[in-house]
Amino acid sequence: MNIVEVTRFGGPEVLRVRQSSPVTAGPGEVVIEVRAADVLSIEVQLRTGWGREWFGTRPPYVPGTAVAGVVRSAPRAGSWEGRRVAALLPGGGYAEQVAAPLSALVEVPDHVPLISAAALLQVGPAALSLLDAAELKPGARVLVTGAGGALGLVLVELAARAGAHVVGAARGPAKRARALSLGASSVVDYPALASGGMEFDAVFDGVGGQVGADAFALTVPGGVFFGYGVLSGGFADAGPEEAERRGVRMVGIEQVQFTPEALHRLAVRTLAAGITPTIGLAVPLDQAHRAHAALEAREVVGKAVLVTHGRAVRYSEHGGAEVLRVDEVPIPVPGPGQVRVAVRAAGVNAVDWKIRGGAFGIPLDGPTGTGLEFSGVIDAIGPDVDGTSADGKGPDGQDAAGPDATRTDASGAGAGGAGAGAGAGAGAGAGVGVGVSGEPLRVGQEVVGRHGGALADYVLAVPDDLVAKPDGLTHAEAAALPVAVETATRALGLLGLEEGRTLLIHAVAGGVGLAAAQLAIRAGLRVVGTASEPHHPYLKDLGVHPVTYGEGLEERIGEPVDLVLDASGRDVVAMSVRLTGDPDKVVSIADPGAGSHGVRFSSGSSNPIKLREISGEIAATRLPIAAEFPLEQASDAHRLSEHGHFLGKIVVNAEANVPR
Repeated sequence: MNIVEVTRFGGPEVLRVRQSSPVTAGPGEVVIEVRAADVLSIEVQLRTGWGREWFGTRPPYVPGTAVAGVVRSAPRAGSWEGRRVAALLPGGGYAEQVAAPLSALVEVPDHVPLISAAALLQVGPAALSLLDAAELKPGARVLVTGAGGALGLVLVELAARAGAHVVGAARGPAKRARALSLGASSVVDYPALASGGMEFDAVFDGVGGQVGADAFALTVPGGVFFGYGVLSGGFADAGPEEAERRGVRMVGIEQVQFTPEALHRLAVRTLAAGITPTIGLAVPLDQAHRAHAALEAREVVGKAVLVTHGRAVRYSEHGGAEVLRVDEVPIPVPGPGQVRVAVRAAGVNAVDWKIRGGAFGIPLDGPTGTGLEFSGVIDAIGPDVDGTSADGKGPDGQDAAGPDATRTDASGAGAGGAGAGAGAGAGAGAGVGVGVSGEPLRVGQEVVGRHGGALADYVLAVPDDLVAKPDGLTHAEAAALPVAVETATRALGLLGLEEGRTLLIHAVAGGVGLAAAQLAIRAGLRVVGTASEPHHPYLKDLGVHPVTYGEGLEERIGEPVDLVLDASGRDVVAMSVRLTGDPDKVVSIADPGAGSHGVRFSSGSSNPIKLREISGEIAATRLPIAAEFPLEQASDAHRLSEHGHFLGKIVVNAEANVPR
């Protein structure tokens, strides 16, 4: 299994993934298959060497004290096996499996996602303890510093629920906006605290340092000041003598330190309290360094969480759209020559439901993914990508590491698709040589690509089938392009386009038809296309001469036709040969029986064009989105593709429930 270690004190790059022996449960313990692990700001500080004299931290060690997952082994507690749980640990949570004592387990209610349970398991008890101690009355004036952080946002929500007038202090508009959305009456930046002019009955200081001192000064006599935060590097500069002189009750870090029994009770309360989790960043376990870097830069709104699994639309038998389901699968590890992409949207094509239905006779060997094209963000780069060897060295033997990219070590790496969860080391690294659109590959790059199983949170691809996402397009718009543009380019290449000729496209309103029309018009051809009447205005604006389907089509075309692209499969091949007078002037991508008329049938499975070779065509093409479905409704997307009449493409929005 994979674990993440702090190998030495230092920056985020000291976090490394390595393989470890599988966990076994000791007496009174269970083994949890971790689905999500919390990342704490204090873990970021401890990684640098801060606080070692207090906490006894000594590398190498595995951080992580809160996890959520599924019990997979419970030798002496069989009733727990298979149950969804969260657990608070003394450490070791950055791992695919952990052993946890029965006393640490908290059952996660069915309506609470495991990622939410991991995100709330530590800040929830702390917030409940602080609010209990504050004994807020309706109308109380409350200040929360660090109001854009994980604990601060929970405090804002719970204090507002209690009827308090809450002011949230946070740096950055996104954090202040989130505090407002959770019930803050108003928000301020930290300099506003130093200017005075405000008074508070209760102050929750999650920052410390000078910010905490400024907040302490705003606490009214008879009020209470909770000083538990050290984000600034130390607690608030506010002495007990001054507090006594002013009549302010001071409560320190002891309010958020608990006995195991008390912590367990508060954790149970947390998961039943309906607290809104704010997860600003969720990344795969092998990207732990990215979570640490984001927290260190104060970029995360709310929580950062590590995840080991993602969603994937799969099926285990051929049939109708009802065979599709959304499974939780291990996040794939990029093997040699592969890149992992966090999918934001995926296109749906006719070939998807044909394969799902068994039309091509492809046997199923276990659960099978669906979808061939996607748009997303590069998430990790495998070894041997663009000239880099498995040890992360460039051709000259020098370390190819860079500050903004991630490379996975080849040792034990699974090279398959979803479900390839075999271990691999991870750290900072960057690809060298030519990457997407002539630039080196890098983590964080927005791309469109092609690979099987694209209807998922994460997908693997090779660099040749990745191109930069066109500027100005949403991920949904970009995800509609790869298959349509590649198919259209390949089919038109067989026809041999010449300026001034007339091209007839059957089913011009579909994705391939629209892409082919744009390619042909840019090449100087006149395009005639068959389409339903409601689509004619759009087609005319595109420069296509539209004609309706059905009997009398040859007469309605009313002009000589030089070339034909059949994208409909509606038994139009014979007629197309009559129109051109030459079967070599007709290509079908939709009628496998076209050969009986001497017409070429072009299938993408035989010799597809690498996307890198048609990046310019992809960047210049635009397709309308007929419908957009969430990942959980992929079956509805397939049904519409199979039975509906629409203009353009159908896409599935694969945005995760949390940012990535």
